[in-house]
Amino acid sequence: MGSGGHTLSQDIGVVSGDTQSTDALGLSSKTKPERIVQSALVQQNPISRPMLSRVAEAMYWMSRYVERAEHIARIVLMNSNMLIDLGELAPEMQEKQWLGVLRILRLEQRPEVQEALLAGKVAQESRCLLSYNFAGFMAIESSKSIIACVTKARENARSIRENISAEMWETLNTLYWNLTGDDVKFRFQEYPQEMFHSVIMGSMLFQGVADQTLSHAQSWQFTQLAKYLERADMISRIIDTNFDILQKAESYAALETPLRNIQWMGVLRSCCSIEAYQRKHLGDLDPQRVAAFLLLDSESPRNVRYSVNAARSAIAGIAASVHPQQVDAAERILGRLNAHLEYAELKEISGSSLSGFLKEIQTNLADASIAIENAYFLH
Repeated sequence: MGSGGHTLSQDIGVVSGDTQSTDALGLSSKTKPERIVQSALVQQNPISRPMLSRVAEAMYWMSRYVERAEHIARIVLMNSNMLIDLGELAPEMQEKQWLGVLRILRLEQRPEVQEALLAGKVAQESRCLLSYNFAGFMAIESSKSIIACVTKARENARSIRENISAEMWETLNTLYWNLTGDDVKFRFQEYPQEMFHSVIMGSMLFQGVADQTLSHAQSWQFTQLAKYLERADMISRIIDTNFDILQKAESYAALETPLRNIQWMGVLRSCCSIEAYQRKHLGDLDPQRVAAFLLLDSESPRNVRYSVNAARSAIAGIAASVHPQQVDAAERILGRLNAHLEYAELKEISGSSLSGFLKEIQTNLADASIAIENAYFLH
């Protein structure tokens, strides 16, 4: 996280080439400059202070870590519930389902996970959420764990306490202490579903409070940008991993239709999209329709296209106030990706084409994240 007093507003002189003297806020001393390229915050409202890079960075990562914690909790919870609903599923299929969770969260290469796999423990413990999942998902040292995500979100929020609302801080602080109490290990062992559900609802409450109490200026735009980038990335990973498991598994073809439907419903629930999908496709759980809905639907806020477009709108608003006469690199990347999703054809997400389509989405999202950090944050 950056520090210091660098601002997102650019102190750039008059385009005509004349030398301009500027004050501490970057305002030209000339009464009527021909054209000044600088923050819209300074141009339109000289009283407002330009936003600091460290504040922007803290806003961004606070929001992104809260969204990540929600996705981790939901993926683990829905996978557990789905395996319970499926009943006596083949052991190798159970193992693949839990390995899929590790793949989504990029945890499959961790030493303790590799050790468990070599010892053959995953299949044996795949029906419970006790020792294995507590160690894998709740260890504070892990950057992917729920506790680590909420802790990092709170640390970022504390560093910009004066820039967020009291309600935002109270909501995030409550979630943090709920996950770090002395009895947290016992509660996760005895009531795992309630604990995961509390993380999901805590994230949604925080996002709602932020929308209702934070001024919809640059600070809010950075929270939106981070939230939707993280959401688009996670959903694309969920689709990529689960479709690979379900369509390649030998035992999948032998499953009866109700059991296959339970698995596809699990994919939709992992993306918080089951009800939105059912309203559009009542009783139809065709895999291609599921993929098309999660990737290309323009109305549901829990799919890739909607998230990419929302992230593009957020970065466009930021770029317009910071450097209105330049094309932002991240805005360009997200704009192209949004257009690609808007005009994509169903054949592009059919069969073997789906994996390449998803890899392209993930690459573009990673490139956009790097461009944002390079353009707006201190290093």
